[in-house]
Amino acid sequence: MILLMQMVEIKMQEITLENVQDLILETQQDKGLKEMYIHKSPCSENGVGAVFFALGGNPPRGYAMYLPDESGKKGALHVFDNLGLKRKIIHCVIMDLGRYEANDVWHPHEVVPQAHTSNQYPSIREK
Repeated sequence: MILLMQMVEIKMQEITLENVQDLILETQQDKGLKEMYIHKSPCSENGVGAVFFALGGNPPRGYAMYLPDESGKKGALHVFDNLGLKRKIIHCVIMDLGRYEANDVWHPHEVVPQAHTSNQYPSIREK
């Protein structure tokens, strides 16, 4: 059990909302930046529950759901394609999520510098 907990800690990544969008866009043919809608579900004691991300477009171009753990400091990001099929699960902390309201929009031009994040998931625009 301790070994399993250590393995989870090793895999924990620090990512930004731009990385969330890049992970969603990996399932798309159109790799261009899009607005991303953020919906935070409230939890008891004023905590944040699941956070739903949807890329703008008609029809929407992909989704992700972030499920924080009990501490709210880390969680798992589940990435889905535009058909709703799960493509990836990443154990992570979304560093800039706290900057956004319960129902908000991330705009591509609001990119946060990634100096404090690991770059295991480089931008798909760099590939």
